[in-house]
Amino acid sequence: MALTTKGTAHLYGIVGGVAIVTNATVISWSLNSSNKNVAETANEIGNEIERRYDDLHQEGTLTIRPRSGFTALVPGANYTYNSVAFEIISEGREEQNQGFVTLTYAIKKSEYVSYA
Repeated sequence: MALTTKGTAHLYGIVGGVAIVTNATVISWSLNSSNKNVAETANEIGNEIERRYDDLHQEGTLTIRPRSGFTALVPGANYTYNSVAFEIISEGREEQNQGFVTLTYAIKKSEYVSYA
């Protein structure tokens, strides 16, 4: 009996995962947001009465399974997801016996850094 393949392999769990990175499938995507500049104001008896947040930073990971023809993302390069540009900070690689190669990228976006 001949081999029959239907559909595209390993496209489960990430909406729009194919279009995010060319020639790769996104396995996971995570993003955390925090402010690097937090100022607090206290009244004359020491009670906190105001808090100000500024300089929003977003940090996360992107895990992909590369396909044939994939060009690796390099640290310092920009990566765009949902029209938001991020910077690639680092890359990790995992290989398993009888498994697929998996690449994990650390990504970051700072509010006042231009990613043009």
